[in-house]
Amino acid sequence: MRSLGKIFLYLVVVLLGGALVAPLVWHLIQGIPSGWFGGFVGDIQRMPFHRYVSRSLQVAALVFLWPLLRSLRIRSLEEFGLSRNSHPLRDLGAGMLCGLLCGLLLEPALLLSGAFTMRYGYPHLILHLLPKLIVTAAAVAAIEEFLFRGVLLGFFRQAMPSLPAIIFSSLVFAFVHFLNIPPSGMAGAAEAPSWWSGLHQLSTIGGALPPWRILIWSLLTLFTAGVILSWLTIRTGSLWASIGLHGLFIFSQQALNVVSGYTALPQDKFLPLLGPPQCNGMVPVGLMPMVALLLTGCLAILLFRKCRQPLLHEKIFGN
Repeated sequence: MRSLGKIFLYLVVVLLGGALVAPLVWHLIQGIPSGWFGGFVGDIQRMPFHRYVSRSLQVAALVFLWPLLRSLRIRSLEEFGLSRNSHPLRDLGAGMLCGLLCGLLLEPALLLSGAFTMRYGYPHLILHLLPKLIVTAAAVAAIEEFLFRGVLLGFFRQAMPSLPAIIFSSLVFAFVHFLNIPPSGMAGAAEAPSWWSGLHQLSTIGGALPPWRILIWSLLTLFTAGVILSWLTIRTGSLWASIGLHGLFIFSQQALNVVSGYTALPQDKFLPLLGPPQCNGMVPVGLMPMVALLLTGCLAILLFRKCRQPLLHEKIFGN
């Protein structure tokens, strides 16, 4: 019970810390010359304030994770079933191959469906944004895999067998994506946030949910992806394979967003086959993404079927 109380306190500190730091980060970024790093700083300065809050919460979750683990007497991630990988590049490459298969199956099918319209000058756009897409995909995949498969799945595995741990962690993974902060409309230096603006943004969490049919299909996509990524993590005893798959999946969705836009009206016109991507375009919707993910899972099973699953260390939730 004491362990659960510490986890609850961690969540409260992350929410309050991220919300209070976000306005300070906004003012700090606005004071940096916009031309630095080839205009990358300028791109960050033009981000709406709710994006600052989201990123601050993610950083706070990482920063306060170490004190939480220490308080729970977790000395290493090996206690979560993660071990030193003797073939990290092999597993990373195999995971990327799975992600590549998913992208090659899904993205051309979506473009040919008639629901998406190609943007003018898309070859130039994709080349111009390619470095940013790669960095973003790698960073988001590494952070989310560490938090959801490294830590959250590890916590569940300490309390229950692997199968229910995979199910529950994948459900959390799916629903957390829709604890989204609605757009604030606050961008640029003309509307400076106050110290309490981040707290106000937190009060709007979950206030921009899509229609229920789109929401259900989005949750199914995220849950299925979470199950595959969790299985890869448990099977290999490391995060390399799941990071590779997750990163390529994010990259392919970002590339789709750059070269095209969903223009079908009404938005659920093609459901259950496909629908408008959710979560800033990162989550495809409908049967087509589900089929692509299931085939990707089959490839992952073939590639990693001979991996020896590491043993899980002693339980920590008896405290």
